[in-house]
Amino acid sequence: MNSANDHSIPPSEEDELVARQAILGRQDEIIGYELFARNENSGPLEDPFLCSARVLIKTFSVFNPENLLGGKPAFINFTNSQFDEKSLALFPARQVIPEFTIAEAPSKEFLGQLLQLQKLGFRLALDRFEAKPWHIALLKIIDFIKIDCFSNTPEQWEKWVKLIRSYKLPQQPAIIATRVETIELARRCFEAGVDYSQGFYYMQPEIIKGKPLTSNQHTIFNLLNLLLEENPVSDIEEAFRRDPGLSYQLLRYLNSAGMTRGKVIDSIRQALILLGREPLQRWLTLLLFASRGSHKSPILIMAATRAKFAELLREKSPRTSKEAAVLNRTFLIGMLSLLDVYLQQPMPEILNDLKISEEMRKALLYKEGEDGALLLLIDAVEHGDIDTVKQMAPKWDLGLADITAISLESMNWAANLK
Repeated sequence: MNSANDHSIPPSEEDELVARQAILGRQDEIIGYELFARNENSGPLEDPFLCSARVLIKTFSVFNPENLLGGKPAFINFTNSQFDEKSLALFPARQVIPEFTIAEAPSKEFLGQLLQLQKLGFRLALDRFEAKPWHIALLKIIDFIKIDCFSNTPEQWEKWVKLIRSYKLPQQPAIIATRVETIELARRCFEAGVDYSQGFYYMQPEIIKGKPLTSNQHTIFNLLNLLLEENPVSDIEEAFRRDPGLSYQLLRYLNSAGMTRGKVIDSIRQALILLGREPLQRWLTLLLFASRGSHKSPILIMAATRAKFAELLREKSPRTSKEAAVLNRTFLIGMLSLLDVYLQQPMPEILNDLKISEEMRKALLYKEGEDGALLLLIDAVEHGDIDTVKQMAPKWDLGLADITAISLESMNWAANLK
């Protein structure tokens, strides 16, 4: 059974699947991630908080947490009844935010532990706030308050937001709306005064019919088509010449990636020959998602993670082709799978402008073929759907430990894109 390079989860953790969910600000900037785990043997009845802590300790012993998370903090679940202080002490205080679900009045011992964590530099989060007396009492020492906007009515959670804001505290805790699955709900949360939002709402396409592509996007689509149709280098070079900004970005990328090997690259033709067609396809597809602002788009991070995840799953599975062209196709399918979300256009319309193969089209539109099946597996991993992952894993001759290792390696790769 294969594993992703040397990034393997110890055999004792083979029954656990690690997943990640972004926490976003008003401008879709990523401010942190919640990392959680699902257990195969005991399913949803096992305490997920201990499961998360146990797996993440193993995970962070393989990856640098700052690299894995792109420098953003990780929110990790605990409860006041299942809190392992020694486990938490293994994590760097500036990189980890312990998140507590407190279902009953906390003991003096537990409150002392929280205060000790603060002295060590940890910021604290309170999950599933419901205005219980002990929730209110904890506001003065908590940095983040999480409110479940799925299990509670808008009227209820809006009331809690106002309640939290009404208290005069030394430092107002940031409010995070959780389980936000639609763009409409995310808007309502921010209008109500929530600081951050967590859920998969940003992966739901908000279709705007007739929304035009920008000139830069038109150029990239044209270049991708030239590459997909295997047009001569002279045609690709001419397309770059029409966009000086894109030409500059390509040369800057080659230099920053250390690909020039000390050579002076003084023409686009030379740059194209040095880079190669398939790497250029990847770079252009990534560029489609690149943020114009000061922060990376969460869609870019997710799409890049999917692309690398799909490629590595194919590469590590004993049952799939490892040809360079096939690996490149799988990578592109992973990237393109969120293009409708990013461009806010229907996927069929987007694909009409891209001259991809019928095999790629069916994978993206109908999840057909090997690449379509890989997208379904990736969807399940993203949502922590361990039952679906268990059902699909044998098709690739991979275990949960392999899939988790590949997933984490993909997250690490995408988080460090320049």
